[in-house]
Amino acid sequence: MGWNIVIADDEEPAREELIYLLESHAEVDKVTAASGGMDAIKKVKELAPDVLFLDMDMPDLNGLQVAEIVGEINPQVKIVFSTAYDQYAVHAFKLRAFHYMLKPYDEEDIVMVFRELRKIQPRSGAAPASGSHIPSVKTSVKLALELDEGIIYVSPKDIIYISKEVKHVQVHLYDKAYIVSYTLSELEHKLEPYGFFRCHKSYLVNLASISEMKTWVNGAYNLLMEDAGRCTIPVSRNYVKMLRLKLEI
Repeated sequence: MGWNIVIADDEEPAREELIYLLESHAEVDKVTAASGGMDAIKKVKELAPDVLFLDMDMPDLNGLQVAEIVGEINPQVKIVFSTAYDQYAVHAFKLRAFHYMLKPYDEEDIVMVFRELRKIQPRSGAAPASGSHIPSVKTSVKLALELDEGIIYVSPKDIIYISKEVKHVQVHLYDKAYIVSYTLSELEHKLEPYGFFRCHKSYLVNLASISEMKTWVNGAYNLLMEDAGRCTIPVSRNYVKMLRLKLEI
C-alpha cells in the first residue's frame, strides 16, 4: 500500500504544483488537498494520513499551530513544513518536523523526502532499498569506472566527492578526477551504503571526507573536503538538518 498524503496550502497554484510533484512518485497512493489550517486538521482526523505537507503561512491557523494540534490528534503523522522563508526552521524541528522545504518547490526536495520515508517503511511501488543487494563484505567492493583506456576500479573510501558539471559527472579522488558515464542518481544509489550523501542537486559527498561545514548565506552551508585542493561543496538548505544528523555523534 502506498503513502497516504494530505497537503495544506491556502494558495491554489502552490497546491497544484505540489500535487503534481507528489503524484509523479509511484509509492504515493493518495493525495488530498486542504485549503487551510482548519481544513488540514479536519482531513487528518478523517483520513489518518501518513504524511502531512504543511504550509507555514495560512490565514486561519499557521503551520506551527496546525502541527501542535495534529501532534495531539495523530502523533504518527510525518509533518513536512513548507514556506517561502526559512526563519521558521528552528520552531519547525522543535515540533518534530520530519522535513522542511522552501518554496518554490524543487523535484530534488521531493526526492529527498521520499528517500527518508523509504528508510522508515518501504511502500508498494517504491524502489528497493539501496543496500539490499550489496555484499556483506563491503570493503572488498569497488566501483568500476569505464574510461577510454579501459576500466579502473576505485574503492568507495578513496572517493572524496562526485559532481555534475554541465553534462558530465566526475568522480573526484584525493588528487585526480575522472569523467564517468554514470548519472549522479545512479552513483547515489550505488554509494549510499558506503557513507555517501546527496547534499545538493549537483553533488554527492563522502561523509568521511568532510572536514568542516561553514555557514554561507540564507541558511545554506559549504562543506570543506579533504582532497588535495581542499574543495568547497555547497549544501542546499533543505539538506542541512539531515546532513548534520548523519555527520554528528
